[in-house]
Amino acid sequence: MSKKATRATKPKPDPDVVATGKKSAATAVKKVLFVSQKLLPKDADDRRLHLERFFHPGQGKEALFVTHPDGQIMELLEYAEPRRSWLVNSEVCSNGRIYMTTPLDPTLLAIHHLRKHCAQRAMSLDNIAVEEARTSRLLTEFLNPDSLKCVADVKRSGDQSFYKYNQERTLAWLALKTRQVAGILKEKQVHCGHSAQSQNFVRSDKLAAENATSEMDYTRMASDIVGRYLDADLHDLLTGYLHIPSEIQAIVEEKAATQKRKSKAGKDDGSDSKKIKLSDSDVGAKLKSSGLLDSDGDLNASVTSPTATPAPLKERSLTAKEKALAKGAKGTKSIASFFKVK
Repeated sequence: MSKKATRATKPKPDPDVVATGKKSAATAVKKVLFVSQKLLPKDADDRRLHLERFFHPGQGKEALFVTHPDGQIMELLEYAEPRRSWLVNSEVCSNGRIYMTTPLDPTLLAIHHLRKHCAQRAMSLDNIAVEEARTSRLLTEFLNPDSLKCVADVKRSGDQSFYKYNQERTLAWLALKTRQVAGILKEKQVHCGHSAQSQNFVRSDKLAAENATSEMDYTRMASDIVGRYLDADLHDLLTGYLHIPSEIQAIVEEKAATQKRKSKAGKDDGSDSKKIKLSDSDVGAKLKSSGLLDSDGDLNASVTSPTATPAPLKERSLTAKEKALAKGAKGTKSIASFFKVK
């Protein structure tokens, strides 16, 4: 899915929330949630998972995240398709949505706040948290301050650290993240081309070579995945930093390369093909089998020697059946006479 499609997609309203006048009441409590095993508590203590809302730069608004008391944080993804339901034991849940947790680097979310508050001056995380009250826990509890060295200039004064946003470091770090994601996509053999492709469909080696995914296709999809957590203008800067062409330009270049490859393959096939040269015995055998030459005709003087006078072909005698057909056809018109212009 492209970056534009991801940003333009609006979540559909939850069918479990029913408006009753001016108030809203939750009518269903059962939902299907796939949680990472890393978030589940290992000990039988009272630690529980929490659902918290932090600002999501890719969506331009707050989104749900699952947090663990030990500092882990994961994004809560929602997949909603129309006319879907779940069968839980003997009960049918009309809400067919799927909720899934996915690991997340909090540094990606912190870049937005650094660009917003630390572009012109250096600030501490505590000062940023005061101005960003809804995301204060993200900056003070779940973010590792040492990871900000990759995206900001760090200045220390005693025990306090101050951070100033550095665009060059940020783009270099994001490019490294993009290459890592592209390597995983290539390892998993995920199709990243422009056309749809089924992995269950068996293709010939020639067709598979023509539709092979290029390195740029992997880089483009990896850039879109990383760009889901970035501001739109920063994602555009990352695309330019990695020299990723636009999708329209990539399609035009891919079609031109395909046509060039097919034309080159056609020339190679024409140069390798050779004409089959028949020997004299083969020519004679074909003429005799066709009935155009009598069995005792001489081909040496008429075929192999161009300067010699060709010997006249002997007329073949008609069989009894052919003579009877010729006799019965006397006085009748040819079928070609019916097609003459009148």
